[in-house]
Amino acid sequence: MVITIMVIVVVIMTIVIAAAFGLAVSKGYNVKHTVDPLPEQMHNELTEKEVTHERTESK
Repeated sequence: MVITIMVIVVVIMTIVIAAAFGLAVSKGYNVKHTVDPLPEQMHNELTEKEVTHERTESK
């Protein structure tokens, strides 16, 4: 009798853990992953903005 209850509890726990794993993986695939720009690209973008800003001020 005790062994039967233990087997049922283990099966239920296994199903719950598998469902939690599936939910976590599903949420992970729904996250939009982005990559930060390289420092060189950020510096180039800043200098382009400064040049554009200086040109508009000089008019």
